[in-house]
Amino acid sequence: MHKKIILLTLPIAVIAITISESCGGSDQTKQATVIQSQEGETKSHEFGTNCMSCHNTTGKGDGLFTVAGSVLDEARAEIQKKCVVKLYTEPKGQGKLIATISGDAIGNFYTTQEIDFSKGLYPTLLGTPGVKEDTKHMPNPIYSGDCNNCHGLTTEKLGID
Repeated sequence: MHKKIILLTLPIAVIAITISESCGGSDQTKQATVIQSQEGETKSHEFGTNCMSCHNTTGKGDGLFTVAGSVLDEARAEIQKKCVVKLYTEPKGQGKLIATISGDAIGNFYTTQEIDFSKGLYPTLLGTPGVKEDTKHMPNPIYSGDCNNCHGLTTEKLGID
């Protein structure tokens, strides 16, 4: 009888480990270290898709993204390899700067930094400093950093104009 219990427990433990690894670990592990995109970095993937569909508490992506998205060039034809997203408490880059997130070489930006969207934040998108210094401001506040959930689906894809 004792041997049957051991044999039944072992496969369950293996399954539990496999599920945990495929989901990126526990919520505590996913949020323990701040993950953020960096200029020139090429670690990201899935340009243009909804990043937060995987990078959430139950998804398989590493980290709980609080802000994430993808940026195209002016023609909306090529990825924007350098950009910066800033989040402010007031429109047009005014008020308190809450977060600055650099885009990577794949055209994606993301962070797991804790950000409070409860009062609404105003994004500003900056192009490549010294090359394409265009600045775009969203006129309305956002209450989520899930940028690709709207841009590219219900609104125009993000791009440097």
